[in-house]
Amino acid sequence: TRYCANNCPYKVRRFNFFDYNQRALDKLYWGPLAPKGTEETIKLQKNPNVTVRMRGVMEKCTFCVQRIEDAKISARVRARDSADLKIPTGTLKTACQQACPAEAIVFGDLLDESAEVTKLRALPQNYSLLEYLNVRPRLTYLGRIRNPNPAMPGARTSYIPSHGHGESHSQSHEVAHPVTGHESSGDHK
Repeated sequence: TRYCANNCPYKVRRFNFFDYNQRALDKLYWGPLAPKGTEETIKLQKNPNVTVRMRGVMEKCTFCVQRIEDAKISARVRARDSADLKIPTGTLKTACQQACPAEAIVFGDLLDESAEVTKLRALPQNYSLLEYLNVRPRLTYLGRIRNPNPAMPGARTSYIPSHGHGESHSQSHEVAHPVTGHESSGDHK
């Protein structure tokens, strides 16, 4: 099981060394000397919808497969006899997407043209890691735009994020934000 960790080009697979479901959290490092079994209150704190794999299993992100399955079941219940089993855009969020305060993680159906993830994937700064290895990852990233210069040839100003001052920053700073109350009347010495 550890060979896939050595050969993973992304180094994202992790080996589960601990018995999370068999031992108390403060005794994980005791190894076989720790008493087995956990208290009922600790079991209730764990997420009941996610299975905790046993010790010695390789783990990787599953994009919250339990949430995807719940959304599919809900879509089947709503559709009943209809052939339309489409999950509405925006109803399904992964745990990391839900917990991210910056909303930097986007998850969705790439086949849906109106989905935000499809629009973001079409941007020119979209890239995937180790694409040249032809591993076809399910995860892509957006490159950060740092200090774009709209005067450069080929600059795409439509992707420049606004920072709340409107269109006045194409002028000099003094023209865009005039300073009032500091006329050259000699009141400052």
